[in-house]
Amino acid sequence: MKILGIDTSTMIAAVGIVEDDEVLVDLKFNVKITYSEVLLSTVDLALKTVGLEAGNLDGFAISIGPGSFTGLRIGLSTVKGLCFASGKPLAAVPSLDVLASLSLFCQYPVVPLLDARKNQVYAAVYDTKEGELKRKSEYFVVDIEDLIKNISLKTLFVGPGAKFYQKELIRRLSGLAVFALNEQSLPSGAGVARLGFEKIISGQTESIANLEPLYIRMSEAELKFKNVKRT
Repeated sequence: MKILGIDTSTMIAAVGIVEDDEVLVDLKFNVKITYSEVLLSTVDLALKTVGLEAGNLDGFAISIGPGSFTGLRIGLSTVKGLCFASGKPLAAVPSLDVLASLSLFCQYPVVPLLDARKNQVYAAVYDTKEGELKRKSEYFVVDIEDLIKNISLKTLFVGPGAKFYQKELIRRLSGLAVFALNEQSLPSGAGVARLGFEKIISGQTESIANLEPLYIRMSEAELKFKNVKRT
């Protein structure tokens, strides 16, 4: 089964294709312009790299969030269009799950971090020491200061947010903070596709019409609108 995965939760674009448990292609690059200008061409490049067309795929997977609101909306609308045109199923994969899945068999708690701005991060806590992805918390957004105060065990931090706050985590947590290699901290389209494959074969597919991003918190526009309604 061939699955194409897309991750637009950060400013690192990631598109990958897996066939069962084999990675066929995994493309990623920093987005210097808007996703709407580059995402479809990146999908096309991934397909051409392995000699496939969209019709050869068995399904699609999308990183559903949390992350960049704009990136999530563009990624989801793109993959919905691909699913609608091809008639293939769609799986939704939380972006934090993908980052944690790149550090299986870790003997420490794994905490993926995505920058949520305003000195906050999106995060969750995972146990991967048995080679399986076991989420031990809800997905949450938290001030980096409050996150640090609640770390009492040696912890593996992964993801772009971990790199962004690495110096502060090391300074405040000393030997309790360890970090994954750079390649294990980047969004992965193949990682999305791999987790999407597991969902699709188990029947956990999404309604193309009803699927919405996993934002965790309201956008600035929504907050302003809510405040206007109160006044």
